[in-house]
Amino acid sequence: MIIYGIKNCDKVRAALKRCASEGMDAQLHDFRVDGIDLPLVERMLADIALEQLVNKRSTSWRQLDQAARETLSASTLVAHPTLIKRPVVYADGHFKTGL
Repeated sequence: MIIYGIKNCDKVRAALKRCASEGMDAQLHDFRVDGIDLPLVERMLADIALEQLVNKRSTSWRQLDQAARETLSASTLVAHPTLIKRPVVYADGHFKTGL
């Protein structure tokens, strides 16, 4: 299992802690440390709708101008990975938000 997010995010830390307490092997892919690229975001979008993947309550969302919000795409998420709702979990060959 891979947990995608940012290591200082409370929800990501809670997901990692839950995995550890339940004996699940989970590794963290930190967007800031490990990076994120277009193929990864496109694989996420194959399982998760764009509207569900974007955290519209985030500071990053509020900082986007109206044009960027209207033309939201995988490329936008690559440029601004903190827009991605956290955590994104990859398990059993599929991505999902939350644990």
